[in-house]
Formats: sequence, structure tokens, C-alpha cells
Amino acid sequence: MANDTKKIVTLGIMSALGAILMIIEIPYPLVPFLMIDLSDVVVLVIFAFYGWKEAATVGLLKAIIHALTKGAVGPMFIGQITAFIASMSYVLGMYISANKLNLNRLLSAVVSVLVVTIILTVANYLFITPIWFGETTYLDIKDWVTPATFELDVKGGYLLTILIVYVPFNLLKGTIITSVFYMVYRSISFLKPETK
Repeated sequence: MANDTKKIVTLGIMSALGAILMIIEIPYPLVPFLMIDLSDVVVLVIFAFYGWKEAATVGLLKAIIHALTKGAVGPMFIGQITAFIASMSYVLGMYISANKLNLNRLLSAVVSVLVVTIILTVANYLFITPIWFGETTYLDIKDWVTPATFELDVKGGYLLTILIVYVPFNLLKGTIITSVFYMVYRSISFLKPETK
């Protein structure tokens, strides 16, 4: 019973910490409306300590708390929805690389960053970017969203736009998130609860 209470309290505190870290944003220099925050580090710590269900809980709660305190980011809370998708992508990447493939930290980080980049690039192509622009699917914007829409001096269509806007951003953010996660985890791994 004491362990369950400690776990619930830990998940609550970490969800609040994640929401706070979502507010502390660093603009991405190439596309200033994209922001880098460290909230997914909290989700990865919970994943390492407890598992994917608890990580999903913290990822969802931090997005909800952020929405309640800051308001909707983009139409239909697409910013918070994207944050949750990103959190679960990091968890999936770590699960595949560390738990299934049993890779070392460096390779695990590389696989995780690639998983996140692929998932978020596809999601941005299909529905995140269209919703951000007030539409429903990529079919609604594929003819008019170009690199110029993001003030990039490159010629190309919608697919190229998505690739040059989101791939470098997610590679950079993923590298930062996984690096900070491993530094933090190394410092606090002694706190990991005993499994039965």
C-alpha cells in the first residue's frame, strides 16, 4: 500500500514538473514557432522507473495540466496533442532500443531519436500541420503550403516543406532530450523502485 501511494505521488509530482518544463521553451532558430522543451525527459524517467503505462499517464497529465494553465496551443489543442504523441514516441523508441534490442546507451539514443523523428514527421505531414493551419488533412493544404510559408528560401512542395522543417528540428530536439535523460537518469538511478 505504501509503495502504491508513493508511486501515485511520484506520478503526480512528475506530471506537474513535466507541465512546468513544457512552459520553459527555447525557440528553434530556423522556424521560430517550433519550440524545444525538456518535458519529455520526465516521461522517459518515469518509463525507466515504472514502465510505459505510467509514462503514458505522465505524458497525458502533463499535456492536460499545460492546456489548463496555458490554454490551447494551436487549433483543437494540437500543440498539446503533439506533445503527447512526442512523449509516447520517445517511450516507444526507448522500449524498442533498450528493452527489445538491448542496445547500449548511445545506440539506444540514436534509435529513439530516429523513431521520434519518423513518427512526428509522418504525423506532421498527415494531420498536425494541416490542423495547425486550420484544416483537416494534408489534402487540404498540400497545394499551398511550401517552404515559403515557413519563410524558408527553398523551392519545393508540401512533402519537401515537411521534411526540411520537421526532420532537423526533431533530430536536434531528440538529441537534446535523450542526452539530458541519460545524464539525469545516471544521477538518480539509485532511486529506482524495487520491482517485485
